[in-house]
Amino acid sequence: MSDNYWTRKLARQGISRRRVLGGAATAGIGAAALGLVGCGDDDDDTGSGSSTAPAGSGSPAASPTPAAQTPQKGGVARFVSANNTWDTFDVDRSRLSPVAWLMGMTNLGVTQWKSFTKAELEGGLAEKWEQPDPNTIVFTIRPNVFWHDKPPVNGRQANAEDVAFFINRNKNGKLLDGTEDPNFYRKSAFRNVDKVEVVDARTVRVTFSKPDPFFLTTLAGSYAKVQAPEAVRAFEKDYANMKPELVIGTGAFVLKKWSAEGDSEWVRHEKFHAQVNWDGVKWLPLFTDQSAQQAAFEQKQLDAFTPTQNQVIQDLLKRYEGKIHEVKIFSGNPQAGTYYGGAAPWNNPNLIGAIFRAFDRRALIQSLLQGKAVLSGNVPPTQAAFAITEKELITYPGYLEDRAKEESEAKKMWEAGGGPALGDIIVDIPDIWEGVYSGGAALITNQLKKVLGNNFVAKIEPYATITGKIVKQEYGNGKNNIWFGWITEVSDPEPTLLNYLQYNSSQPQFQQFGVKIDKVDQLTAQAVVEFDIAKRQELSKEVMRELVKNYGAGIPYTLVAVNSSLRWNYLKYPEAVAFVQQHQYGTQWWFDQKDPTWQGRPA
Repeated sequence: MSDNYWTRKLARQGISRRRVLGGAATAGIGAAALGLVGCGDDDDDTGSGSSTAPAGSGSPAASPTPAAQTPQKGGVARFVSANNTWDTFDVDRSRLSPVAWLMGMTNLGVTQWKSFTKAELEGGLAEKWEQPDPNTIVFTIRPNVFWHDKPPVNGRQANAEDVAFFINRNKNGKLLDGTEDPNFYRKSAFRNVDKVEVVDARTVRVTFSKPDPFFLTTLAGSYAKVQAPEAVRAFEKDYANMKPELVIGTGAFVLKKWSAEGDSEWVRHEKFHAQVNWDGVKWLPLFTDQSAQQAAFEQKQLDAFTPTQNQVIQDLLKRYEGKIHEVKIFSGNPQAGTYYGGAAPWNNPNLIGAIFRAFDRRALIQSLLQGKAVLSGNVPPTQAAFAITEKELITYPGYLEDRAKEESEAKKMWEAGGGPALGDIIVDIPDIWEGVYSGGAALITNQLKKVLGNNFVAKIEPYATITGKIVKQEYGNGKNNIWFGWITEVSDPEPTLLNYLQYNSSQPQFQQFGVKIDKVDQLTAQAVVEFDIAKRQELSKEVMRELVKNYGAGIPYTLVAVNSSLRWNYLKYPEAVAFVQQHQYGTQWWFDQKDPTWQGRPA
């Protein structure tokens, strides 16, 4: 990484580069004394972030690749994909994790995370960057980066115009015809960009209206993947009709085959700027079929497997002792739901509080996840350095150990808010969530019915349908419907920017939830311009306290799963984390073909 103005300035104040970048190494110190760093209910059971996947239980990764070993080329990696969880191949306008996983393999960002656990950024499309003053960053584009050889881009060399187009498109949040599009979910993260100048073919100068502590990590985000301008011009109206030819990137792998059911294939991008270890990657559409996953894993047709049952985990570890290992990591996706609290009926604090307190979080942990989960507030334990402790969390309503008191108070609040008059209440449940947690929908609705008295009815819907309803404020806003399942993955070791975008009433994303809290507005506005990491941590904890006191502010968090991923010993990887890390697949993941467990693996 090149010299950085704020790195130099804060270093002079005794603050390390790690802290400048957000304290990711400390953010992984886990809740309930688990000491975890990551997630793992992802498409491939390898520890990346996800909105859709099975759960496990947790401690740090068992056997990462020894530093002394040299990665070998060869082999096609095989993982499991979440099916039916797609919205668009326009990554600037997506909010579903499988799209982030896919684009992580095919498209580079301007910057990217070299290591989440060490809080190290590196260049993606950018070879380096300079920050000569607080309001300017100058990016130098790599000279050896080429687009995939697909029309209309046809394998040309990437350049500064590509990066400028990407930043301006996200800043403007508009379609090519000038239409404002609310699906540019990350528009506000580019709010401080004043202008973007193409100095020459390899140089981009970004000038800010005011200093931005988060711009480099914004560019490293799991959805901040650069698309070629001519591809956007050709496909913007067609991106929702998802086809592999629409995905054109500069990443390590080229998408050759894709299906919504999860049967997909990538091959090595031979003109990638660094060594790509794997020949390719395949996704198998077995996400909700644990028996089929297990059989495929035992036959080495899958390189990793995340069982949902403790008994299966223990049986496999015993039968394949010394051949497989267990990686216990937080899920990247908290479990919660949302409604729109800006209009009746859910703008009533009594109804909001009643729903929040009616969820029996501990029962969900035991019944759904066999104990493999932890309680979560609006800042999950994945970002523990910025969150209040579990010891403090359980003093707030919704998390009390006294379940009888919770239920009694929830019932009173429900009645005070006119809840009984709402009649039947539909709870949308993602089909893939119910597929993983069979009977989970009934458990959720029965909990609510038992405590509040109304008839709560589960409706199983695709995630894309639920996402569309969220954007249109259809969970609430004159309707009494809510939903529950996995929410969008934690995409950064620090929650400060997301808290601002999601809970500050001046921001577009806030309109999806709509529970205005003046103190949260004040705290998030203060935190998002604060360069001192220690101060941001304390501000984040205050934000979390206010959100929990206000019953989640439209996002009633419940828990974060802890996943147990089983992996064959030949599978080598740098870290197991709670974030989308598919951009690491090409250069940091590999197969040790000299390991005894490689023998017998199907080609």
